[in-house]
Amino acid sequence: MRINNSLFLTFVLMVCLLPMKGWSQNPETPGLRVGEMAPDFTASTYEGHKIVLSDYYKKGPVVLIFYRGEWCPFCNLHLKSFQNRLKDFKKLGANTLAVSVDKPEYGTKIVQKDSLGFEVVSDPQADILKSYNVIYKVPDDLAEKYLNEYHIDLQAHSGRSEHIIAVPATYVIDRSGRIIFAYANVDYKVRTKPEEVLDILKNLK
Repeated sequence: MRINNSLFLTFVLMVCLLPMKGWSQNPETPGLRVGEMAPDFTASTYEGHKIVLSDYYKKGPVVLIFYRGEWCPFCNLHLKSFQNRLKDFKKLGANTLAVSVDKPEYGTKIVQKDSLGFEVVSDPQADILKSYNVIYKVPDDLAEKYLNEYHIDLQAHSGRSEHIIAVPATYVIDRSGRIIFAYANVDYKVRTKPEEVLDILKNLK
C-alpha cells in the first residue's frame, strides 16, 4: 500500500525519504517466511503490562506489525489503517500487536494520537526485531541530521545510541504459532493493506 497524503508530503520529503544505500542491514532478505514458526516472545506493552505472544495465538490468529517509530508518518498512517478495520479483525477472532524499539512513553503517544485499540509493544533492546530479522541501523550522520535539523531524536525514542529501528513488516500467525502471511519491505513507503490481511484471516474460517 503506497500512502500518499498531502498533509504529510512536505515533512516526508524533508525527513522520511531516507536513502536506502545509506542504511546498514543484514545481507539476506529481511523478515521471516510463510511456514516458519513465529519466534515466541515476552514483552511489555506501552502500559507496562507483560504479554506473551503464544498466549495470544493460542486463543486465535495474531496480526503482528513492526513499525519504525512514533516519529514516522508512514507508520502512523499504516497503524491507523489497521485501527480503522479493527472491528473486522476482531470479528474474525484476530488480535493485533504492533512492535517498535520505541520506549513505552512513545508507545503511549502513538496510541493516544491515533486512538489505537490494540496493544503496542515496546522493544528497546531490539530482541524481538532480531528474532524476526527486521532490524535496521540508521547511519550516525543521518541520525545526527534528524536530530539537528528536524528535532527527531532516535536515541531518545529507544534509549539506544546505535539508532536501531525496524524494517516495516506484517505477519499473520495461526493458532499453532506458524506464520501464514509474511511481508517485510525495506521500502517503508510500501505497506500491507488491512484488506490483504483480512482475506488471509477469512480463509482460516
